[in-house]
Amino acid sequence: MIFDKLERLSVYFDSVPYLREICEELSGKDLSSIEIGTYYTEKSHVKYMVQSYETQESKKPEVHKKYADLQLVISGKERFDFASVSALPESFKEVDDIGFYSEDLSSSLVLGEGEAVIVFPYEPHTPGLTADNTSAMKKIVAKIPME
Repeated sequence: MIFDKLERLSVYFDSVPYLREICEELSGKDLSSIEIGTYYTEKSHVKYMVQSYETQESKKPEVHKKYADLQLVISGKERFDFASVSALPESFKEVDDIGFYSEDLSSSLVLGEGEAVIVFPYEPHTPGLTADNTSAMKKIVAKIPME
């Protein structure tokens, strides 16, 4: 997992496939004015979604096998839980590349405006949790192919 500021993501361009392309696609744009929806980068058609939601007190932890998640906060503040787990949950759905755990995760951090986290395959995570008070969130989630 990588946790950093948007302006420092270039440090990871050589380590994370498509990260340069995603950042170039978003650079120069007023991120707060991008409409909610699903988009694809022009060059490689990497999917990214602009989402808006209210944080929640609890959610089931999720994990992916084929994709890394780049989660970039545009506005709001959320708690982001994570852990190291060696096995995929029994509920893993190959077609959707997602599985959910029933137990809570052991570590957390708080993501605020301009901060990003990159979660790699097999790294359980729970985004969108309430940090202090319920918060209205707007963020970008890119699905980075890792196969």
